[in-house]
Amino acid sequence: MLACLPSYAHPSESTPMQPNHNHSQDGAPLTEKLLTAIAHHLNQDHREDLLACARANDLNWASEVRVVSLDAAGIVLEAIDGNTVQPLRLNFPTPVNGVLALKRILEARIAESRAQLDQAAKE
Repeated sequence: MLACLPSYAHPSESTPMQPNHNHSQDGAPLTEKLLTAIAHHLNQDHREDLLACARANDLNWASEVRVVSLDAAGIVLEAIDGNTVQPLRLNFPTPVNGVLALKRILEARIAESRAQLDQAAKE
């Protein structure tokens, strides 16, 4: 899950010789350009993960899901099946400040969704 999401490290986070341990581990600050690139990556390489998130949120009918937008507070998905399209906003528990924090929160959300679907399948 999201293992191939690039770790965009901010140049101020460390030097080649000595890491800066005073800076948070959130990664590069989130910019519109970076958020757009991450949304594109998710749409291209994590379709099944996105589908799991939608299905875990009562959109079982969806055959396709795509990221519409991404921000520090959450992700907006579009669940699609034929001519039916429904938006779904998934808010993060806390706003994220950097790309690594975003990656961690998306990984957790996907894992939770998959676990929820697995549990429902057992019932």
